Amino acid sequence: MISATFSHHFRKRPAPNAERIQWLRQERWIQYPRAERILERLIDLVDYPPHDRMPCLVIYDATGMGKTRIIQRFLRENRSHFDRKLGKTRLPVVSIQMPPAPSERDLYEEILAAMGGIFSYGTGVTALRHRIRSLARQLEVRMLVIDEIRSWLAGTFREQRIFLNAIRFLANDLSLPLVCAGTYEAKQALMTDQQLADRFEAAELPAWENDPSFSNCC
Repeated sequence: MISATFSHHFRKRPAPNAERIQWLRQERWIQYPRAERILERLIDLVDYPPHDRMPCLVIYDATGMGKTRIIQRFLRENRSHFDRKLGKTRLPVVSIQMPPAPSERDLYEEILAAMGGIFSYGTGVTALRHRIRSLARQLEVRMLVIDEIRSWLAGTFREQRIFLNAIRFLANDLSLPLVCAGTYEAKQALMTDQQLADRFEAAELPAWENDPSFSNCC
C-alpha cells in the first residue's frame, strides 16, 4: 500500500526534493489485522458500563512493534471535547507515560497533569488521589492508559508493589478500565499481582512476517 501510494503521488506531477522529503517524513497509519483487533477492543472497553471489577488490557511487544502508534490513533478518536448543551468539558480517555520510576506521587501528578488539574509542589499523596477522583468524575473519564510501563521495573520490589496497589485502587475506585502498554518483561511483572492478573487481558503485537497480512497492507 505504501509503495502504491508513493508511486501514485509522484506520477501526478514532479515534486521538488524538499516536498518529497516532507512527504516521506509524515507519520502514516498502516492498517493491519492485529492492530485493528486491538483498536476494536479499546473501543469496546471505553464504552464498558461501570461495575465493581472493570476489565483491563495490557498491550505488549518488543520495542518498536507499534503499540504506542495504536494508542495514539485511539486517542485521536477520544479527545477532550466541550459539550455545549451541558456546558462542560468531557475527557473520555486519560493517557500518560509511565514516570521514570514507580513513584506513587509521580503517577498521581502525571495523571492530574493529563487531566489539566492544578496542584502545588509538596501536595500530599492522599490529597493528590482525592483530586484525581474528583476531577475524573467531573470530566467523565472512561479509561486510563499508561504507556511504557516497563519503567516501573526500575524500582525496588517495595516500590513496584506500591505502584501496583495504586493503579489497582484507581481502577477500582473510579470504576474504569485500565490499559497498560509495555514490553513482554513488564507484562510478566504486572501479572505477578494476582488481583490484576485476574482482570487483565493480554494482547501481543508480534513482529511482522512476510505473510498475506503484510502483503495486503504494505
